Amino acid sequence: MQLWQHFASQRDQLESRRSLQDLFAAVVNIQMRDELEWQALVHCLNEDAPATLRMNLSAVLGWRDNADHLRRRNAAVATLALDRVFADEDYTALRLRFTNAMALLEGPQPPLAAGAHALLRAGVRVEMEQLLTALSRYHPNVVRLRLDREKVEFWTRCLTFRIGAGRLFGPALALSTWCGLLFANASMNLNGDRWFDQWTPVQLAVLLATVMVTLVASAATTVLLSEPQQQRLRALRSIGWLRHGWIPVWLGATAAALCDGGSGRLTSAAMDILGICTMWTALIYGWPRIKQLAILAAVGATGFGFAGHWLSTDPRAWQMPFAHGVLFAFFFAFAQQEWRGWLARRPRLAWFGATMWLAGFVALIVLLLQRDERSTQFAWALFTVMATAGGVLATTRWTDLRSAVPGFFRGYVHFGWLALALSKPDIIACVSAGLMSVWIIEELKQRRLSRGKAV
Repeated sequence: MQLWQHFASQRDQLESRRSLQDLFAAVVNIQMRDELEWQALVHCLNEDAPATLRMNLSAVLGWRDNADHLRRRNAAVATLALDRVFADEDYTALRLRFTNAMALLEGPQPPLAAGAHALLRAGVRVEMEQLLTALSRYHPNVVRLRLDREKVEFWTRCLTFRIGAGRLFGPALALSTWCGLLFANASMNLNGDRWFDQWTPVQLAVLLATVMVTLVASAATTVLLSEPQQQRLRALRSIGWLRHGWIPVWLGATAAALCDGGSGRLTSAAMDILGICTMWTALIYGWPRIKQLAILAAVGATGFGFAGHWLSTDPRAWQMPFAHGVLFAFFFAFAQQEWRGWLARRPRLAWFGATMWLAGFVALIVLLLQRDERSTQFAWALFTVMATAGGVLATTRWTDLRSAVPGFFRGYVHFGWLALALSKPDIIACVSAGLMSVWIIEELKQRRLSRGKAV
């Protein structure tokens, strides 16, 4: 005790790691060294002890890896002291890693709007999000011992407000406008042209009302709800029929619109239904990145030939393939893997589904070869379900096909596929279904081999 008190009285040595190393190296007696270590640990509880001393002691004595002997002596005191020591170390590491976010967290507390505006700077929002996640999950002692808890809670609110506002005026605004366009076009004369120059004040009112309702619902679910309410909302989103019920509704409406006899009634109803399904999926799964959604929607709308077919048969329904593509993007990004996992746990159902899919492929070819209008409509209604189910029954390897083409020719291949999809959509449907048939057969073979090895 006298040895430590003498050392601690010399302020110039307290923050010197070399002095600490010399101090403990000079003590040869094991019991005396253990007592000296305990006195150093107890000294860490003093409020006036510098943080550098605590971190140097932890580094010299290896408390991160070996502190059980201290807890055996007095668990309560050792835990309090070590928490303070490790909090200083973690705090220093966080300051070095999240420089900008820690500067905001330790600075004066601004109003909520100003705090959210500060998170608009490039990289600051992501850095603050990572910092708050690290503090809540891995370093709660830093919040308790080194930071102001009220400021941490304030910047958590700012981050929630910033993320919610970004989603509200980004993906939510884009998708709500798109749904408003679907509803507005569906409300027009069933036999009229669905172009913007034919709009009346009714269509404009429908568009604005859809945008307002969707934005209010998005703000309520992402910004305004408290944490217990958010937990209840997440539990509600996990209900099976709410989470996946939009899929048969979407596919049924698209297939019905493809079989429309020319009156426009089924197409108008399908536009309303697909708009509702889009809002439904966004509220269940959240708002995806617009770039990712746009790419997947373009692939679903044009890459499979739906846009080419619709534009050649009913140009008035030009929005339908893209509405279908948006929902295909949601399905591919969020629901497809869940359905694949569910089907993998039911091998008999998977075999039955694959058999029905292959029978549907044969029916698709037969219907397209008849070349009459009604048969083509039924063929495309069937292909709507098959294009979605193919990704569930087997792993579709479109990326492998893309990587097989040399990079120099890849753009030309994409352009050729797009031109063929717009001009000859029936060929694209047959080719796409044929490729998925090959992948489904390969998946069935792999399952049989894996089951044989298991036996």
